[in-house]
Amino acid sequence: MRVDYQKRLLPVIRYLEQNFNEPLNLPEVASLANLSPYHFHRTFKAVQGETLADYIRRLRLEAAADELFKSKQPVLNVALEYGFSSSQSLAKAFKQHYGVTPTAFRDCDNYQAFSALARNSKIGHTLRKNGNEVDPTDPYTGSTPTTWSHTMETQNFEAAKLAYVRVTGPYGEGYEEPAGRLFQWAGMKGLAGNTNIFIYHDNPEITPNEKCRTDICLMVPEDTQVPAGIELQDFPGGQYAVMRKNITEHNQYSQAWDDLMSNVIESGIENDCRPCFELYHSYDPQTQHADVSFCTAIK
Repeated sequence: MRVDYQKRLLPVIRYLEQNFNEPLNLPEVASLANLSPYHFHRTFKAVQGETLADYIRRLRLEAAADELFKSKQPVLNVALEYGFSSSQSLAKAFKQHYGVTPTAFRDCDNYQAFSALARNSKIGHTLRKNGNEVDPTDPYTGSTPTTWSHTMETQNFEAAKLAYVRVTGPYGEGYEEPAGRLFQWAGMKGLAGNTNIFIYHDNPEITPNEKCRTDICLMVPEDTQVPAGIELQDFPGGQYAVMRKNITEHNQYSQAWDDLMSNVIESGIENDCRPCFELYHSYDPQTQHADVSFCTAIK
């Protein structure tokens, strides 16, 4: 059955609109959409066009701008009311988002001054929407359409045994030494050419970067014995949505994951809670160019 992700996320959007200034319990918010926390952040970004953190930050900035214009309070008071640690942190975020300082905006003393300021900044459209002139057919106020890549396919992976080394820390960092150790052992066993996957266990919006877990893996025969420092695990296999990309820049990894999730959302495919992984067809350590399949579990 096709999943309507926009409809599923609507309770989340409505909840955040009312509670953006409260501490966020991500598992609880994800449960409003009947999604696992593991997949929630990519699903939200694919549907909404911005990350959950950026969405909440924008709601806070919009509310702060509205409060400044109406109440003329000191910038510090408004900053603290809407979750900013200081007037300076609000001023920086405000200027980046709207192109004007909160003080300049607050000090508009009449509608003509506001109109002149709005014409030269990004703030006019936002505050018109805060004034309830919202298109009732658009349930995702302020959303940005996502450009989808149409190269996704579904693939069934057989269950397998994996020899792996665990890396704990920010995704994409600290892989060289443990990968070298795994492949040095595999080379002596004639296994270095086996299928190589990187499994990602944690959602970095829930788990601190320094505690995110990556398993660098090789598929090996069932009876494989491993030395200290290398572990074994079972790979369950199953259905995955897959997108294959040639990677030439490090920032293309995150974009590929976003493209894959956008395709999953567009297709209405149900996510599954098994960890996602990257399957490396080739990798050049000199250029760091890679031929990679990005794989996310589906039901």
